[in-house]
Amino acid sequence: MRRGISSAAMPAIPPPGSNELRALFPGTARGVYVDSASYGLPPRATIAALEAALRAWSEGSADWASDWDTAGDDCRTLLARLVHADETEITLLPAVSVGAGLVAASLGPRDEVVVPDDEFRSILFPLLAASAASGASVRRVPFERLADEVGPATTLVATSHVRSNGGGVQDLEALGEAARRHGARVLLDATHSAGVLDLDVGDPPVDYLVAAAYKHLLSPRGVAFMAVARDAWDALPPLASSWRSAAEPYASYYGGDLTDLASSAARFDVSLAWHAWVGARESLTLLASSDAAAREAWCVGLAEAFADALGVSATGSTLVGFPVEDTAAARDALRAAGVSASFPRGGARVSFHVYNDESDVATAAAAFAPHMRRG
Repeated sequence: MRRGISSAAMPAIPPPGSNELRALFPGTARGVYVDSASYGLPPRATIAALEAALRAWSEGSADWASDWDTAGDDCRTLLARLVHADETEITLLPAVSVGAGLVAASLGPRDEVVVPDDEFRSILFPLLAASAASGASVRRVPFERLADEVGPATTLVATSHVRSNGGGVQDLEALGEAARRHGARVLLDATHSAGVLDLDVGDPPVDYLVAAAYKHLLSPRGVAFMAVARDAWDALPPLASSWRSAAEPYASYYGGDLTDLASSAARFDVSLAWHAWVGARESLTLLASSDAAAREAWCVGLAEAFADALGVSATGSTLVGFPVEDTAAARDALRAAGVSASFPRGGARVSFHVYNDESDVATAAAAFAPHMRRG
């Protein structure tokens, strides 16, 4: 039988930005970390779980199934809570591109996909590969015009919810309305919104929601998921399925046929990188224990305060991207100030999470201010 954590109410955690919550993250003691869009800081419980798993591995004392593998099913339940899905709709994956690849594999020559022209490659490349292999049409349009470009021939629209290159937010209401009007499915990459924004896969409806967990879900790399709407289960070929995808994965590992696959979206599960999921269970437990609305308000509010301090436009997400005059000089200044941020495409990017507070905003803004490109 697949195991899952109890559906009882999660224990409350300290409010976002509080000293009590920041103390749960050892990385906050090192300096000002405003780079969750590169990778999120793990809580102490996650590090402890990873260390325990590594010790058991080194000793040969672990039962791989009960001690490690079933952590994935606990994560399935937690992920479902975080995106307001049913846990039967959650698929466990190692990376976003695996989920995008399954969707891409379902396309044929009569399909038209509409996608932002500079979409992140983990979404874009599987779609382009499907176009080359099956003849599906991929039409690339500006991110901000995506909903307007959905037409009668469109069968799939794919996009990031929050863009990693700047923090822009896709208008899900407009996109959902356009997709419903033309009967198109929606593939949404929530890597830069899951964990900080209050996501609901049913409002507006999303057919396929994918996310990597090593960023705002504060988990080890190698953990990702896809929420698949029930009416889309039969549309996806289970091409990456394995023994882990069976209805009773620990009952048998040999023989059988596709009728042995799980009757839920677990049929698309892949074999898990055990220790990563053991750590992810702790990170996801912490996030699922927090109030989603408060988490979003805090993180987006910090980003807005930072944007206001530098005189740039807020994005509506927890990310802010902006130009700097000299990337090398800005890096040196941030290093001297003890600030961790990132510099994609020659610009700069900051991203906030529950472990940040107003002092982080002030320190980061002061470090960046002399290096802003104006005009």
